[in-house]
Amino acid sequence: MADLLKPADVCDQLKVSRAWLYRAAADGRIPSLRLGGPDGPLRFEPDAIDAWIDRARAAWRPGDTSAATLRRVS
Repeated sequence: MADLLKPADVCDQLKVSRAWLYRAAADGRIPSLRLGGPDGPLRFEPDAIDAWIDRARAAWRPGDTSAATLRRVS
């Protein structure tokens, strides 16, 4: 089992802001989990993030906006 990723790790990997990542996790746009319940620390499974990236790449179409691609993936 791979170690869980912290938000800073995922922000670095995706080159997104911390605010975007927390909103995307809260909205269910990116796979995440909270340790110990809804107020626990936010963490990410490396395999789930990799699969999410792969799905986003496969869903992208020329001329698409990022939002359109994410809607298709979610």
